[in-house]
Amino acid sequence: MFWPSFNGALLYNDITVQQRVVVNTYLAICASCVTGILTSALLHKGKFAMIEVQNATLAGGVSIGMSCSFNVAPWVPVLIGGLAGALSSLGYAKIADALEGLGVMDSAGATQLHGIPGVFGALAAGIVVLATPNSYNQYFSRETTWTDGEGVSTGAQFGMILASIVVTTLISFVVGVLNGLLLRIPLCDKVDNALLINEAPFFEEASEEECNGGREYNPLMGHTMA
Repeated sequence: MFWPSFNGALLYNDITVQQRVVVNTYLAICASCVTGILTSALLHKGKFAMIEVQNATLAGGVSIGMSCSFNVAPWVPVLIGGLAGALSSLGYAKIADALEGLGVMDSAGATQLHGIPGVFGALAAGIVVLATPNSYNQYFSRETTWTDGEGVSTGAQFGMILASIVVTTLISFVVGVLNGLLLRIPLCDKVDNALLINEAPFFEEASEEECNGGREYNPLMGHTMA
């Protein structure tokens, strides 16, 4: 609901481009909702994994971020968002466990929601730039008066996009390593590796009986029983 305004926040002085951003973002999100759910069902023999569905539905908004202001046909954001939703669900189903096996904890699923769709969206934007003549002007309305930036070729723009992917990846990797080293400083008691998501060592937790108000939960009926 709010992702279109997130993508178009910096274009507040051009309502024409903002409208384009909103439409393209909505199209991408709608497509990622469909493909994310379908991919989850295919990967789990007809059943849905909610963590995949919840996050893959947002993958379209992430992937279209770099190209949401482009003046392109509606099928372009639909294709980008749809592929991003499928990649996100696939990442949660296959890559998340592999990362955890390597000792990499991603409790927020940032790799599958922001990392994979983000890199894919940037590459897709580069392809759109190469395939669309005069795409530099697509960021702005027709009334834009050019000063700096004129004469930038589509090849040069594609190179800039690739450079942005490399720089962003390097920054995230370095900052992630630094954060990991910072968390290793023995300021707090450590928990067992098998209990990394367990909050019991640090927070008071309600018992199962208190959570159910003293009633037993029946998973088959979907409600509690006295």
